[in-house]
Amino acid sequence: MNRAASVQQAAEMTSDLADIRASIIDESTGATPTPHYYPDDYAPPTPVLESWLRARTRGHSRDTHQPELVSDDELDRRREQSSLRHSATAAQAIVESSIDDADLVYGMFDADGVMLWGQADSRLRDHAYALHIREGARWDEESAATTVVGQVLADPRPQRVYPAEHYAHALGEWYCAGAPVHDRVTGEVAGVIAFAGQMNAVQPATLMLAASVAEFCARDVSDEHQRRLSRLHETGRTTLSAFKTALLVDDDGLVADSRGVIAPTRIAPPGDGEMRFVAGLGVCIAERVDGGWVVRPSGPAGPILIELDLRGEPSIHVTDGPDHITIVVTRRHAQILLLLSDAGRAGLTSAQLSRFLFGDTTHEVSVRSEMSRLRRVVGALVSSRPYRLATDVTLTVVPD
Repeated sequence: MNRAASVQQAAEMTSDLADIRASIIDESTGATPTPHYYPDDYAPPTPVLESWLRARTRGHSRDTHQPELVSDDELDRRREQSSLRHSATAAQAIVESSIDDADLVYGMFDADGVMLWGQADSRLRDHAYALHIREGARWDEESAATTVVGQVLADPRPQRVYPAEHYAHALGEWYCAGAPVHDRVTGEVAGVIAFAGQMNAVQPATLMLAASVAEFCARDVSDEHQRRLSRLHETGRTTLSAFKTALLVDDDGLVADSRGVIAPTRIAPPGDGEMRFVAGLGVCIAERVDGGWVVRPSGPAGPILIELDLRGEPSIHVTDGPDHITIVVTRRHAQILLLLSDAGRAGLTSAQLSRFLFGDTTHEVSVRSEMSRLRRVVGALVSSRPYRLATDVTLTVVPD
């Protein structure tokens, strides 16, 4: 794109954002309930304006509100794999003690915006369900446009969304507040705690409530990590001592102990008998022990060769000396691996990947989710910050 086109595009975006800002302010001043529920100096924040612009770009209709629903089996799988599972019951108990008095709907969402657990004031339950504020509904920006869940996932900090700031007209009488749950051990956002209520019964302390419950969950997630790692360290050290080089890790891939190697903090979650690449160890095999896994090299570490086979169902063949692994990947993941290979050591940011994959930079949340899924499949073959192939990894392609 030449300079003149870039300047014109920036001018058009500025104009679009100004139009959106005026539209939201008009809705807030003509709101029912009356506008005094908005701050005296109310102005929609820039991230909300940008979210509306992305929703328009994706073709969302303001008259349509139909968040995606995952299947019951998928919901169960997400619950079992989420680190929030350790704090879900206790968090619900905290909320239950006051939710009927507060006229609120509560939700605990995973890092993809799917509501894993939720509950509602009895007076709001039917209304909330009609709006798909329910367990299994996906409230990320791509599914539900501008909501507090999508805003927090895009910018992980406590946030509120006023009724006029919701992109969908169906949510135009609802106030929402949400806060991220930070997993302090892995450094990732484990999910979002959110509350919603009708604007005529808004509680000024809702944002503080969301942040407080999120902080409780973050401490509980961290404590559970440490308890599990301590138990594994005690129960697995005898098994670990039988190997010259090995890691002792939990089901999330967090390292409890190591032998003969400078251990990373975390590796890709192991699977029984599966061979995985681990930086510093090469291709490794995982063996189940009580409470976790022993991960040990299956051969000498060396340069890693990846052959991406695009014939039929995409797969990668990983070669580390005499050892070989074959991993089936999706076509999207195959496309990402090709892009990372072309980028070389410079790698690609989430914005750059969004442009390559979707044609613009408005899909960074989707890119991060996709990269998280890819790294669960291929482990340390892909590094982050920026995204790139790991050191000593060379990729070749067998074309379709």
